[in-house]
Amino acid sequence: MSYTTSVYTYTVRQIVVVLSGTSPRKYMPVYSKPLTLNKGVDNQLQFQFLNQEQKPVDLSSIATANQQISFRALNSDGTKILFRKALTPVLDVNGIFVLNTTPGEIEDISAQQGSYSLEWPSGNLNLPVFVDSKAGARGDLNIVDSVLPSFVPSQVVTIPNDQTLPNANANANSEAVTFFSSVINTTDNPVLSTSIDWANYVGNLTIQGSTLVDSDYYDINSLIADLEKVKNTMRPANTGIIYE
Repeated sequence: MSYTTSVYTYTVRQIVVVLSGTSPRKYMPVYSKPLTLNKGVDNQLQFQFLNQEQKPVDLSSIATANQQISFRALNSDGTKILFRKALTPVLDVNGIFVLNTTPGEIEDISAQQGSYSLEWPSGNLNLPVFVDSKAGARGDLNIVDSVLPSFVPSQVVTIPNDQTLPNANANANSEAVTFFSSVINTTDNPVLSTSIDWANYVGNLTIQGSTLVDSDYYDINSLIADLEKVKNTMRPANTGIIYE
């Protein structure tokens, strides 16, 4: 039996709004759909600029004056600009511009969930571009390895120095001691593999995960039996190991 799979090729277009003119209307898109940049290939994200009357904004003057509409990619908490690039006019009289990225421009950026913002020149001002009904000027941006996965080097899990190690003469009758390892940030990667080398170790090992930075850890091995039943279980953002 043969199977067929449908594939699609299209240009992603995002509607954005600028405060242009004197219209009393207050049009805003209800929400901003997440945009995606795929590592390892060229990307095109198209933006159409509308005014408060939902009409295209003629931005030909920007192209004529050699001005730029800036696109900024930000990390998840908005504390770092991952990259910045000017949009390219496609049909500027209808307010259509495009962001083109090459594989090399985002090669060194790790796959992550971040955000983006746009800044457009109006006269002597640099004004924000709005993406949702709450006048939000920042939209969701995902940088992913889906087309060409990148190599992720292994991390060594260690036991912090501030934890008291067992006595060299410890034996089966000694009091049980629990050690907490360093934390592995999975950066929302859906797959995590581990390799453990034992050296004269006696005890139990528990792998824990958490969607928070430093709290609410739960035992991952206790969830394995339920994963087939619960397909939408939140994957941990951080992982650690307990030695007992």
